[in-house]
Amino acid sequence: MAREKQQVKDALQFDASGGHDVAAPPVLSRGRRALALFAILCMTFMETLDGTIVNVALPTMQRELGVGGTEIQLVASVFLVITCAFLLVFGRLGDIVGKVRVFQAGVVLFVAGSALCAASGTLEFLVVARAVQALGVAASLANNQGIITELFAKTRGRALGLVATFTALGAMAGPTIGGVLVSIFPWEVIFLINIPIGIISLAIGMYALPNRRPAERCHFDVAGAVLIVPAILLVFAAITLMESEVGALSLGMLAAGVALLVVFGVVERRQEVPLVHFGLFRNLSFDIDLFAMVLVFLGLSGVTIVMPFYLQDALGLDPAVAGLVMACYPLVNATIGTLSGALSDRIGCIKPTLAGQAVFAVGLFGLSTLALATSVAAIVPMLMFTSLGSAMFQSPNNSLIMGHAAPEMLGFVGSLGNLMRYFGQSLGTTISMGVLYGTMSAEAGYRVTGFVPEHPELFMHGLSTVFHLLAALVAVALVASLVRTFVLERAGRKEA
Repeated sequence: MAREKQQVKDALQFDASGGHDVAAPPVLSRGRRALALFAILCMTFMETLDGTIVNVALPTMQRELGVGGTEIQLVASVFLVITCAFLLVFGRLGDIVGKVRVFQAGVVLFVAGSALCAASGTLEFLVVARAVQALGVAASLANNQGIITELFAKTRGRALGLVATFTALGAMAGPTIGGVLVSIFPWEVIFLINIPIGIISLAIGMYALPNRRPAERCHFDVAGAVLIVPAILLVFAAITLMESEVGALSLGMLAAGVALLVVFGVVERRQEVPLVHFGLFRNLSFDIDLFAMVLVFLGLSGVTIVMPFYLQDALGLDPAVAGLVMACYPLVNATIGTLSGALSDRIGCIKPTLAGQAVFAVGLFGLSTLALATSVAAIVPMLMFTSLGSAMFQSPNNSLIMGHAAPEMLGFVGSLGNLMRYFGQSLGTTISMGVLYGTMSAEAGYRVTGFVPEHPELFMHGLSTVFHLLAALVAVALVASLVRTFVLERAGRKEA
């Protein structure tokens, strides 16, 4: 317990302004550091590409495997739930045995899982293979930010911005590549393209990534891992089920997950070296940075889930045209992510995160004014402006969160940040669709579960309500961040 308290004390001494080093970088040449970053970016691109390609291919998989719509959704939902369930475990494991080792093990698992997916002939085999893929993503994703923070202590904002850029590039390329592949080749081919990218990432990483073990050996909290994995799995599975219907099963799973989290908290406080360092959460600045991340990604998820329905159902656009319109969103993210991160290295992280939240809230409010008569020429700049806000926020916010981490906690803090991102995205999908159809049902006087062609105004009312709510939630995040900046930080400086 004394060791854990000292680790937390060390972590709380770190300034999150973005101008302080969080770890002494390994002595690597500039070229080797660039190659190390490229290895991480390859994996980042591949993870996002795989997710978006699979979503495009789901209808083809459903038809050729001869299963129902609910069953085929397991291919996507199992991947998400398993990834989230194991993030914290792999992040903490990286702090103990070495972040690079766990990251590279994740690459191997993802490539192996991709090969298994390509070889699968049944839904059951495919779901198991997707679970293997998810373990690989969790292991790599949990440690990529920690590795970057160690390697690029002075310029971590720019490096983390490149991660955001490659994530956006994967999101843009996935639908196009997936559509072409499934129209020409069997659907199994979509998983084969991961293999060469993964091998490149692994080969470059074996040369360039510094495989360092922590100087002090720590005990891995097995009891904590046994509790936290099913707890997170149940919570995310419940949220996923609630996207379609809130019933006894989803509520029961949510209650069971929360109960396990409570038990986990009790057990962890008795551990000498716990899986989760609860002392970190005594730092209100850290809590607010995570809270802001959840709400911004909640809003971002709402945009990406609701807007395609508006473009195709309300405006009657062809899916290909709607896809091109939506592509402007990740395009802005890809362009602005690195610039915002580099700017945060020069002026600090606070100003870009505040500006990003303000722009994003205004953009969401603007989307609430969309109408049936709004032209595509007006929609595109509105989407780009909204994307500008979220892109300005993401990299500096990641840098702020990593700025709270002492060197021995980089894996845990990085994995926690990614878990909160997924949590926000999952909540955003569930809340947005629930509010959309709930508003439509209240307006219609009967239960509505889809677009009603005879009454498009029902959908427009629901859309307006969704974006009003999302704008308000991001505004709450902005207010919390302002409190963090002008109250907590100033109070901390006075005490110092």
